[in-house]
Amino acid sequence: MNGYQVALDVKYEDDNATIGYVVFEDENSLSPITEGTAQHEGVAPYVPGSFYQRELPCLLTAIDLIEEAIGLIYIDANVWLGDTEPGLGKHLYDALHGSIPIIGVSKSAYNRTTNRIQPVLRPSSSNPLYVSSVGIDLNDACLKIQQMAGSYRLPDMIKRADVLSRSEA
Repeated sequence: MNGYQVALDVKYEDDNATIGYVVFEDENSLSPITEGTAQHEGVAPYVPGSFYQRELPCLLTAIDLIEEAIGLIYIDANVWLGDTEPGLGKHLYDALHGSIPIIGVSKSAYNRTTNRIQPVLRPSSSNPLYVSSVGIDLNDACLKIQQMAGSYRLPDMIKRADVLSRSEA
């Protein structure tokens, strides 16, 4: 995998969004290489079953600001919603022409049964994260989430993207 890893998270206020991004070396990183926020105005309204239409343009806005080569992206959403039903992560992967693998990390289980989402327990948590992926084997994606730096349920770099997204929302 060439390039850096990036964690992204989006927070909304009315029809505006703040996207937090954190660029880091790999899952063992203790600190970011760079981090920041992006603003996206005119966010589409939420439509049940079409969440990606709201969030995808926001993620692409942040990705366009990142100067470092990106080799892997973590998002706070599902890559898959079912065995064949794409989630936000798959839509992002397609928007990037399949050039960057995507790992989706969700704090709650999606209500459909699928082999494309796996619960993952981090070392110090009794509550799983739900991991899905595209462009990278799901077992490898789960291992990366387990190995990521941080003492809590949510890995530090993913949590940092969340904090940054809330900083200007």
